[in-house]
Amino acid sequence: MNNKGLLIGVVVVLLLVGGYFVFAGKMNKPSTAVTEQQEVFTPTQEASSMEEEGEVAEITVEGDEYSFSPSELTVNAGQKVRLTFKNVGSQPHNFVVDGVGVASKTITGGGSDTIEFTASESGTFGFYCGVGNHRALGMEGDLEVE
Repeated sequence: MNNKGLLIGVVVVLLLVGGYFVFAGKMNKPSTAVTEQQEVFTPTQEASSMEEEGEVAEITVEGDEYSFSPSELTVNAGQKVRLTFKNVGSQPHNFVVDGVGVASKTITGGGSDTIEFTASESGTFGFYCGVGNHRALGMEGDLEVE
């Protein structure tokens, strides 16, 4: 009888832990309003580079535990930007810029997501990882729109 109670206790704990991860994963997804703006392209640049192709700036940002590289980006106002976010860490991460209305998908380690946007307003906008407390742990940077 004692083994049966222990088995039931272990099953309950596993269900609670599994439920937490399912719930936490749903809470960390970007809003659908931002997702509708996303288009996926094949990355053409290596990590941490920016190159203008006519009017499109190609940028690649890498994220890991708990930083971005590069952590400072500069684009021109009105310029179309194609940003590839690569998760080179082991935990899920994403790339969010609230002031510009941009967010990548939350991706697992080794994955990438490419988003396209045009920053119309000049200024400095903070970007960050919106997963859990990653921003508080230092996973943030600045997007300068000139």
